[in-house]
Amino acid sequence: MSTVDFKEFHWMVSMINSIDAGLVVLDSDYIVESWNGFMFHHSNIDACDAKGKNIFDIFPNLDKPWLLRKFEAVKTIKNQSFITWEQRPYIFPFKNYRPITGTVKHMYQNVTILPLASLTGSVDQICLIVYDVTDIATNRQALQKANEEIKILRKESEQ
Repeated sequence: MSTVDFKEFHWMVSMINSIDAGLVVLDSDYIVESWNGFMFHHSNIDACDAKGKNIFDIFPNLDKPWLLRKFEAVKTIKNQSFITWEQRPYIFPFKNYRPITGTVKHMYQNVTILPLASLTGSVDQICLIVYDVTDIATNRQALQKANEEIKILRKESEQ
């Protein structure tokens, strides 16, 4: 690897570790191969402790049958899949640390599952990208609650 390649590799790793989204790469047996800074900061599990371990052993409370269906579908159809907070408020049990949205216990998450094809075209790995959407979810819930209260007030005023 030349010096230029090493520099590029270094800034790419720095960027992946610094983005405000979780990034996890799992092999075909769901063993963690990559774990970025977001995952460390929200799980308190260091990358060196996560790598080489099964994601279901790291997080034993994950809905394994449901997630396995999602993971297998991504590998089979070789197309990405999405999990929104409306389907499930969160996949990973990360605490919510945002002061404005501190009314909820866990971080609301959207998750993208991407197939990672090898040079032969087989999908031997999947990538999970975890987005913190707590602010969006709590704002939408507050708006829905306010709209419901307005409907009640309107009905009462019509009587």
